[in-house]
Amino acid sequence: MGSPSARLNTPEHLRAFVDCGLQFLFAPGHAAPGHGAPIGASQGSAPCPVQAPSPPVQAHQARQGGQGRVASGPTSRPQSSTRPRAAQGGPGFPEPWASYFAKVAPAPRIVWTYMELGLDLSGQSDPRRAGVLRNLITHLRWPRGTTAFWPVASLLDGALEPDGAMFWKGWEVWRTQHIACFGHEALRVIHPEAEAGCATVFLEHVTIHVLPPLAELKSRLPHEQQMAVEVLSSLRLDVD
Repeated sequence: MGSPSARLNTPEHLRAFVDCGLQFLFAPGHAAPGHGAPIGASQGSAPCPVQAPSPPVQAHQARQGGQGRVASGPTSRPQSSTRPRAAQGGPGFPEPWASYFAKVAPAPRIVWTYMELGLDLSGQSDPRRAGVLRNLITHLRWPRGTTAFWPVASLLDGALEPDGAMFWKGWEVWRTQHIACFGHEALRVIHPEAEAGCATVFLEHVTIHVLPPLAELKSRLPHEQQMAVEVLSSLRLDVD
């Protein structure tokens, strides 16, 4: 969609993704068969203590109000700069992850994820969910290509199959300093030790901002949706 006029033909339920740099979509029905997992969970807002994290990183989770504690039993992740990287070709993902990866902007500054993202990237987008994302993206006013939409679950055999290892494999390509995670169900995929109500998770090379699930945001008014992600407005997404 190099020409601005090309966006005139963009379906409304996909416009939010195009505004963030998405260029290609593959037709539904191309995913490999697999096993599904249930979707849908609610999120609290209370602070949470921490256990040793699932991804191989030293971590602690912050309590709202500035309090928190350091995780015990740290493990190691390869030491490198937290500066986001431009993608240098595909890292050998299987399908449908390879197709998801092909849609990500080359040098994102933040990763967004939510439980239903695998559906949206596989051509099964919900217009109301897309409307929420479009509202949030418009509110934040970030440059196009700032956000990488990277799922925590792939669509296999008609159902979502969570895969935290594949999520972190994708994150390793860009190593963004921030992840916006909508809903605690998605958070448990990438950080199983997180407890209900956790608002922020500080890992060794990335901070996870836990936001309400999109299923909940769909029922809110537009300005209430924007208030729910106000923490993202204060982030400093440095540009090289």
